[in-house]
Amino acid sequence: MGFDTLIQQTEKGRGVFASRGFRKGETVVVGRRVDILPERTTHSIQMDFDLHIELDEPALLINHSCSPNTGVRNNQFGAYDFVALVDIPSGSEITWDYSTTEYTFIDIPKCCCGSAECRSKILGYKFLPDEIRKTYGEFIADYLRVTAPEKELPARDLKVPSIAPTSRAIGL
Repeated sequence: MGFDTLIQQTEKGRGVFASRGFRKGETVVVGRRVDILPERTTHSIQMDFDLHIELDEPALLINHSCSPNTGVRNNQFGAYDFVALVDIPSGSEITWDYSTTEYTFIDIPKCCCGSAECRSKILGYKFLPDEIRKTYGEFIADYLRVTAPEKELPARDLKVPSIAPTSRAIGL
């Protein structure tokens, strides 16, 4: 852990706090992958539709908020950097929206972030309204920028071009 953050006990468990001020756009915490997990766990972070990892501390201890002060960016360590979405004063708890890495979220039935914008449930990126998605801009998991795998989409949403030849195409 660097000197820019510290871990403190909160009413939600341990959390990460800024020990100095951060400017919007500045990297607050660099996460490093310490393990690839065979499936989702309470503390795993999703890196792809079928890839869940465990992060090192302090990244592992950054709590969720429905109005977070950091967003995520994939990094060279197989994990995420947590980047300031706003200016963060010294002493503030560092937070991120779990829905910016989790396509669907199953481990937390009720959100307790306490934000005025609390959505009450953390359902995952798949269920985030477009207006919330737009507020994060580039600061979401890279894999969420691409179309979900076909198995995740209802059949009626799939646009599959016809491959049946027309009479003109086969020379009739």
